[in-house]
Amino acid sequence: MSEPSPSRRILVRVLSGLVVVAVVAELIAWANHWHRKHWVFYHVASMQDLPPEDRSQWHTPPVAWSNDTVEVQVATPDGLKPVRVTYFVNSINMKLVRVAPSTFEMGLTDAMAKEVGPGEPLGGPMYTQHSVTLTHAYYIGAYHVSNQQYDLFDTAHHHRRPAYQNVPDADRHPVEPVLWQEAAQFCRWLSAKEGRHYRLPTEAEWEYACRAGTVTRTYWGDNFADRTKANVGGVGIKETHTQWKDDGFEYTAPCGSFPPNPWGLYDMLGNSWEWVQDWYGPFTAAPATDPRGPAQGHCRVDKGGNWSTTLHYVCSALRDGDDPGDIKDIRGFRVACDGD
Repeated sequence: MSEPSPSRRILVRVLSGLVVVAVVAELIAWANHWHRKHWVFYHVASMQDLPPEDRSQWHTPPVAWSNDTVEVQVATPDGLKPVRVTYFVNSINMKLVRVAPSTFEMGLTDAMAKEVGPGEPLGGPMYTQHSVTLTHAYYIGAYHVSNQQYDLFDTAHHHRRPAYQNVPDADRHPVEPVLWQEAAQFCRWLSAKEGRHYRLPTEAEWEYACRAGTVTRTYWGDNFADRTKANVGGVGIKETHTQWKDDGFEYTAPCGSFPPNPWGLYDMLGNSWEWVQDWYGPFTAAPATDPRGPAQGHCRVDKGGNWSTTLHYVCSALRDGDDPGDIKDIRGFRVACDGD
């Protein structure tokens, strides 16, 4: 048999080298995933917490809010329905909804958790269903914090907007990217401005508000793939779902582009992941009262998914844990405010 030509030998070496590079890259990706999955959440000091609040500079008396009661078409398990919702409007034209104390089932049943999957991506059971009692009323933003609202706090952030928000109505899109600390600092800025205690919602507050009294997989029912109800399944996963335009948006959408949930809250699922207050930790089946997550950890919880979330993940309990210093474009937030 004749020897391969020099050019053929070079081609074989190049191809072999590319295969080795691809294998090494895959091993690195697998190692990173394994490390992330096996993080221990309780031994690292919570360095990312902000220092105690100084309320001496808060506006006094608290700035008055106005009320706006309107009829809106909300998404329910029984279809779209007209509901009268009272919005409380603050000094930067942000609308909030008052949520009364109650008890609800947080997380997912075992059967539904298997459908959503993965069940334990970050150190323990992710969705174990358990009873949660919230003993205090609170207000929660009816929308994501928008680019326009966030720019009132940090004018330089305008230059950090993701390239995909280079659109005419970008001011109305959810603010991205935002570090967890930046979201918390925005809340403190707004607290001082109004003399009211704004903060990120706890995970339990967020999920209770998202469910809005429903017990189905999403607040619009069990048809989680209904692209008319949320901005999900976008271009980021077009290899598995090519029809990203089913919901009309390739990336983020202007806040409030889809029907709100039964309590008048918009985009609780999809559009932009939302930071909440809690450090990430696995769920247990034990009942909880006003839970706030672990005292410390590696990751903060983010909720709700975003424009690229794979459709089978979509559910009202959707959660993830991410480095609070992660500056990915896909993450924003909504505010909460202590109730009366």
